Amino acid sequence: MEVIKKPLIGVIATGTELLEPDEDLESGKIYNSNAYMILSQIKRAGGDPSYYGKLDDDVTSSYSRIKRVLQEVDILITTGGVSVGDFDLMPELYNMLGATTLFNKVAMRLGSVTTVAVKGKKLLFGLSGNPSACYVGFELFVRPMIRGIMHQKNVCMKRVKAKLDDDFPKMNPYTRYVRGQLSYQGRELYVQLAGIDHSNVVSSLAYTTCLIEIPGGKEKYEKGDELEVLLLEDMEGQANFR
Repeated sequence: MEVIKKPLIGVIATGTELLEPDEDLESGKIYNSNAYMILSQIKRAGGDPSYYGKLDDDVTSSYSRIKRVLQEVDILITTGGVSVGDFDLMPELYNMLGATTLFNKVAMRLGSVTTVAVKGKKLLFGLSGNPSACYVGFELFVRPMIRGIMHQKNVCMKRVKAKLDDDFPKMNPYTRYVRGQLSYQGRELYVQLAGIDHSNVVSSLAYTTCLIEIPGGKEKYEKGDELEVLLLEDMEGQANFR
């Protein structure tokens, strides 16, 4: 019988503003929800997660930590530090590490600042610091890679068609991945918003069963229009993204 070793996947949260759940909330600080969310997502995808703590907004200490962690893991996921702010250090750290950036920013919403780099045989995923954008970035980019390492044939999320149960009047030039909840109305499959879809809101993730793919460019989509959705809880998957 052939077996596959689960990939060891390290998780690091970046940002001096972050607090762990057992710390008292302070002015100007926020709780580190992303790391624990990603750890759960890794388990669901079949990987072996390991949390390596937080990084302050300091290049020198961050470089030393990431360099050490890369020697221990197969994949490293960082959250935060990939945008364009004064303390977004990950692009500079990739250069210091000698890593090759495969892509930086994607024409999509949420998760447009997703960055992926490679150092030798190690993959580095830089996900957004906004929780829901971080969640979407993992599901679209990290999850298929984990499933591929596990030698699964259908690495991508399965797609099905569903009718909208809500209007989407907002125009966006980029494809959007919106948190949705599926239900049957008679024999027809419908999808509605799982809750507030802002990138900094996590409450709706508790009710999310799929991602609604809303193509960019069209002025609006209305209730009853048919779109494709990506199933989060399905284990069958499909071989290709499309």
